[in-house]
Amino acid sequence: MEAKKAEERDWSSLVPELLNLIARYLTEISDFVRFRAVCTAWRFSTPITSRSPQFPWIVDKRDYPYEPHMLFYSITSSKTYTIHAPKFFGRRLFGTSQGYMLTDFWNRDTSQRFHQLSLLNPLNNHEIPLLASDFCLNANWVGPQQYHIGEYVVCLAYAGGGYHKSVGQDKRRELESDDNGFFLCFHMKGMFFKVEGYTGVTKVTDLTTGNLAYVVPPFEDYKVGADYYPVEALGDILVVFQHFDSSDDSSDDWFNVHRLDLSGSGSPRWVKVNNIGNQALFIERGSGFALEANDFSGVKANCIYLTSTYGLVKRIDIETGEQELFDCPFEVPRWFVPNLEQLQAQ
Repeated sequence: MEAKKAEERDWSSLVPELLNLIARYLTEISDFVRFRAVCTAWRFSTPITSRSPQFPWIVDKRDYPYEPHMLFYSITSSKTYTIHAPKFFGRRLFGTSQGYMLTDFWNRDTSQRFHQLSLLNPLNNHEIPLLASDFCLNANWVGPQQYHIGEYVVCLAYAGGGYHKSVGQDKRRELESDDNGFFLCFHMKGMFFKVEGYTGVTKVTDLTTGNLAYVVPPFEDYKVGADYYPVEALGDILVVFQHFDSSDDSSDDWFNVHRLDLSGSGSPRWVKVNNIGNQALFIERGSGFALEANDFSGVKANCIYLTSTYGLVKRIDIETGEQELFDCPFEVPRWFVPNLEQLQAQ
């Protein structure tokens, strides 16, 4: 009995430096949460900011969900997580960034009919109200992946072919479309990009002045109705082009990456690239984001990670074109980088 007592350890007395070191090896945020929940000493010794960068989860995207919870899937652990998120009940999801989701809540009160756009973090239920609007948001998220709270910009493509921009809490601007229609639109680096559906020409509007800043010729191999994904990576503006080959009953597809070149004295143009260095691109319909591969366990550099409908998730090597499929239990998957921290309004 005495020998057994001598072998016992007081695990709560581990030095903070060691606990921080252990926490950085926990690549799943769920393991990190459990680690901090062991005891008070461990929780105070491992602040939220000390966790290891998290490989993106996949969220089950459902329009106007009627359950007060959300479903997430981790490729690295092959686990599905159910997160109690009552604030997401009945809201439409547009896009995700920094651990937050842009949502639309439709107030059905007959005396106050309006749509409320908000940023919501499903892991801590933190909400940042953005904009109340009275028009119908039959929209897709086309805004930046980096929200600047206090000076944020939200762009929506809505029914009728126009565009909506909001800066701050009470300012908005309509950016009208033209007769050529649009195929792809997105916002990056203070500029609004619209790829015309019929011509493939990219028109770039300066959102500060509202003036047309650039007119860029079409992508190489541009095709009407193909799939394009805009991404900002280390300051570069990239668009991923997904090409489908339907010849001979083939379901093969391949991907090209184009970078917007605004340098030099020549005209702006889209340049095809086959190497983006240590970056990895996570893309989904109409949007995407980039991560530094060395900072995230399991992320492979110079690759594209794609989610699509019917539970399709694949990784594509940009240089070789080699593809690898991953299992996913969701029919409409979207990328989500889990984050326990709260964005602070400025």
